[in-house]
Amino acid sequence: MTLNQILQFIAVCQYGSFTKAAEVLHLSQPGISKAIRELEAECGTALFERQSNNISMTGNGKLLYEKALCLIDHYKVFEAEAHSLSTARSDLHIGIVPMCGNTIFPKLHAAFLKDCPGSRIATVEDTASVLYDMLDQHELDFILCVTNHLPDAHYHYHVLKKSRLKLFTAASSPLAGRTSVRLTDLQSVPLVLFSDHFGQTRYIRRMFRARHIHPVILHQTSQVFTILEYIRSGAAAGFMSEEVADEEPSLAALTVEDFPPAAISLIWNRDSGLYPSMQHFIRITRTLFPTPETARNE
Repeated sequence: MTLNQILQFIAVCQYGSFTKAAEVLHLSQPGISKAIRELEAECGTALFERQSNNISMTGNGKLLYEKALCLIDHYKVFEAEAHSLSTARSDLHIGIVPMCGNTIFPKLHAAFLKDCPGSRIATVEDTASVLYDMLDQHELDFILCVTNHLPDAHYHYHVLKKSRLKLFTAASSPLAGRTSVRLTDLQSVPLVLFSDHFGQTRYIRRMFRARHIHPVILHQTSQVFTILEYIRSGAAAGFMSEEVADEEPSLAALTVEDFPPAAISLIWNRDSGLYPSMQHFIRITRTLFPTPETARNE
């Protein structure tokens, strides 16, 4: 039994066709059929019921399919860890949500490159859900994101700090003289938000909905710069992390009493080996942002 046979078996199960599996894998249909016959002979049982125009898995075929998926998952982890064994590997791949990319990450990036001038960090900026998917696929070494819930047991994490989502307005806004607001105060205030695929926007909409408020959404965008321009112009107010206040002193930053603090966390896979550059980045993060909440099972 070979890895190629298992991959071909999985493809046939998923597509329900020898022909389609052969097309996807760029193999010949007779070659796929031969591999499956050999696999059935080795298992001593039929794995598929063959009918005139289609095939379906037998009970044993379904059982082997589930086992094969688990095996491939373990193989991917093994492959990633094997690649990480090289001590010469110095590049990092880090995913960042937009707010962290503007306020937190530049400090980490600068400190890492100062200590490791020969290293390189490749970054991806996207929503938390997309970044988690990439982390699960071992396409990223770390993700840096803001969450209301700490990561589950599949991950290690380090909480850098707690951060509040604040309402930012232009200095000319009637709200600018206040220090805090509630969502009920914003029923008629034009707002600029991130696009709906951002977790932050879904959270804000959910909080408004829980209070039976229909906010006035003037504009939505995926760009931090665009949100800031709308706020600076006085056309709309917007929600951003409190760290932005240090970067934008001309704007008023109001505490939103309905929003509890969220955790800004560095997250990495629990099942991945840490090569030297990853270990060094974690040390730098903990040095710059020491908190009592450290990664699980250190």
